Amino acid sequence: MSPERDRDEPWVVADLRPASFEAVAEALLASTTFEELVYRESEMDALFTLADVAVKEEERARAETLPARADPTAGEDHLRQLRALIFRAHDLSHDDQNEEAAAVLRSAAELARHMEERK
Repeated sequence: MSPERDRDEPWVVADLRPASFEAVAEALLASTTFEELVYRESEMDALFTLADVAVKEEERARAETLPARADPTAGEDHLRQLRALIFRAHDLSHDDQNEEAAAVLRSAAELARHMEERK
């Protein structure tokens, strides 16, 4: 989200890049009206949906490549952690804890940055 954008406009979330998380966190902290907070909620919903789809795609790919006995969900991977952070931020924002939610989104941005570096 660029600085010239108004915080009361919805932002299209198209990926799980660090900048996406940082933009939503920034906008959340600047949001004061009900309408703005609804937009932030929808942006977090979009982030969650993207993470959920990525987790399911990874599970499907893992299930196709692992032996039948192997547990395709064994261990906590980065995508699941990312999804959990988004879920936590969403819950915090519902409890009017926007500063805490923004901090969680920034943690998600750091994890996303780490994931990009490992590619």
